[in-house]
Amino acid sequence: WSSDVCSSDLHLAHPPIHQKMAPPKQQYDPIQAPYDYIRTSTIALIERDNVRTTLTPFIPNARVLELACGSGFYTYSLLEWGASSVVGVDISPVMMDKARSLGEELGVGERVTFIQADCAIPKTYEGGPFDIVFGAWLLNYAPDREGLVEMFRNVALNLKDGGRFVSISLPPSSNPIDSLNAEAAARPEPQGSGYLNYRHIKDVEDGIFFGVHGDTPVGKLYFECYHLTKEVYEAAAREAGLKGTLEWGVTEVPEGFLAGDAPGGATLLELETYKNIPAHGVLAITK
Repeated sequence: WSSDVCSSDLHLAHPPIHQKMAPPKQQYDPIQAPYDYIRTSTIALIERDNVRTTLTPFIPNARVLELACGSGFYTYSLLEWGASSVVGVDISPVMMDKARSLGEELGVGERVTFIQADCAIPKTYEGGPFDIVFGAWLLNYAPDREGLVEMFRNVALNLKDGGRFVSISLPPSSNPIDSLNAEAAARPEPQGSGYLNYRHIKDVEDGIFFGVHGDTPVGKLYFECYHLTKEVYEAAAREAGLKGTLEWGVTEVPEGFLAGDAPGGATLLELETYKNIPAHGVLAITK
């Protein structure tokens, strides 16, 4: 989410090859509106359903820490699904301001608090340890195993023994470039997966560095992240102290979405592709 190369008014048809990814704050602040728009797409709604299904067994009355809460796409759903309270952490003040405003509109602000911080740096947050730590599209900013270990340490530091970490990530793969190529072939430009299209930038030691661009009715966006191997994810989690059960899930399209007129506007053809070429992974780990 790189502010030096993009804004909501700039579309990068051929994004430059960066040697280093810009900090998430610089990437997200300028693109809040188009980013929120893509969260109304069908695949984003499927992702939300997959998260709800994963959390349902253990979210009642849970105290939840939400890392990379963004503008609140999941924050208030966590309450709706049964959480007693949510502490949202994000590096972008622009995103958090939007999340706070949403809480005021819903009248549940007293059950949600926000902290501006870098989720990649281990830190004990007030209110912990938590029953659940949730992070959507967080781990994909770690450039290597060391970075992943630090993110997982942040999770372990704030999660109670026996608690669960649930994260939305890129689809688990031992060959990330193959995963990216399959995504591009199954859901080509310009529609991609809910407006998002992926383009490889360079290989890194544990996977790939790639750019994501999209063109929405409210603006264009571009951001950069990493897809590391599932083996590195798993090893980093263990090294950080998350020693319990570790399970991967992938995109599961609810039957109701396949009955026609899926919310978010996806075609049946697009929906069918998610069965074989997932758009996201769901990682669940017990401490």
